Amino acid sequence: MTASVTFHTSTTTRALALVPKWVTAAAGAILVLNLLDAIFTLQFVSAGVATEANPLMDYLLSHNPLLFMVGKLALVSIGILLLWHLRTKRLAIAGIVTSLAIYTLIVAYHVAMHFMLA
Repeated sequence: MTASVTFHTSTTTRALALVPKWVTAAAGAILVLNLLDAIFTLQFVSAGVATEANPLMDYLLSHNPLLFMVGKLALVSIGILLLWHLRTKRLAIAGIVTSLAIYTLIVAYHVAMHFMLA
């Protein structure tokens, strides 16, 4: 008599195997770009050459720059973490790709402004 062992992989494990590895890299890149956005924003606002466009972030920034940084980094990190956990869903991947594109454009704009003001 022969014993048979069957290993079952869950649907989630199989779905995760199909998610491209660049999705995790993109999520990490968004977090770095968000940090750069926050640093440039602090620099430009403190120099008086820009204002914060997001009303919630403007409120935090007007009260305390550290509160602004913590709030901005926390909110975006939570959002990206949620999308990353749902990365087997097409809509979550679309959210990560869209966020990456938007933050890339924002940071490119900041860099261009930095060189124009220098």
